[in-house]
Amino acid sequence: MVCMLRQMPPLEAVEAFLVAAKSRSFRAAATALALSPSAFSRRIQLLERFAGRQLFERTSSATFLSADGARYLADIGPAIETILHATRSLRQTGSDHMLRMATSHSLAAEWLMPRLPRLLSETGIELDLVVSRDPDCLRTQMADIALWGGPTADRKPLVDVIANLDAVPVIAPRLTDNGSAPRTLADLAEQPLIEVRANAGLWRHWLHKAGYRGPPPAVIASYDTNQLKNEAAASGLGVALATPMVSERFLADERLVAFAHLRLPTDQCYSLHYASADLRSRPHVHVLREWLSAEAGASVTRYDRWYAAGAPC
Repeated sequence: MVCMLRQMPPLEAVEAFLVAAKSRSFRAAATALALSPSAFSRRIQLLERFAGRQLFERTSSATFLSADGARYLADIGPAIETILHATRSLRQTGSDHMLRMATSHSLAAEWLMPRLPRLLSETGIELDLVVSRDPDCLRTQMADIALWGGPTADRKPLVDVIANLDAVPVIAPRLTDNGSAPRTLADLAEQPLIEVRANAGLWRHWLHKAGYRGPPPAVIASYDTNQLKNEAAASGLGVALATPMVSERFLADERLVAFAHLRLPTDQCYSLHYASADLRSRPHVHVLREWLSAEAGASVTRYDRWYAAGAPC
């Protein structure tokens, strides 16, 4: 038997390279793939070691392709497109009701995954989830559809809104028990405020809408995902903004409670994005859209009831 050294680099490392080549920074690329910055860097380093070349130039303020990296990108681009097209064709053969959906880590873990068995039993549609926030995943056929959060005003072709998002400030219940919870809107200036890096600025936007005109918040702690943000708040590390769907489990389990009865729109929504107009018009995609819209509506209704009950739920 002839033993051959491995000739192909790990595909997850190639994927990281392609996303990094099109992103403004490694951090942005890591967010797009729902990876921590350190995990993303390890993938790039693995590919560079495999290739024996430095694919990126790194400075204190920016990261950009080296000459070797630019040549590698030009060489593998057509091959990756061929792989994606062949994989898409293979997946769709004999399975008209299989769809590959891109979404965020938190929405997948907290909201979509528990519903997938029921989706399959009620509609016959099977979703293969891809954890990614990279818009190119639709163009490159890594995914057929995507369920992403974003600004309500950012309406584009081939996008359907399934839920508009309000937000309520929440804290760990034990903070209310020991009297260390904020009592007024002005008290928030002295509290650690928690948000998601990809949605930086949401707290300032919410406070402005609430009529807060005090000094800028002292601290804003940022996390990579909504799930981590909610876990941090439930652990007593600060105040978070709870929205429908991704915060549902934390509210239902009473791991997060509202510190004040103040609910405001975020001007953000969850939307379905499609790879093509043809895909959007297919009957089973229409069924999926209606099913997800109904599920999102039910989640918003539960959020409404939690808030109307005076939160905590």
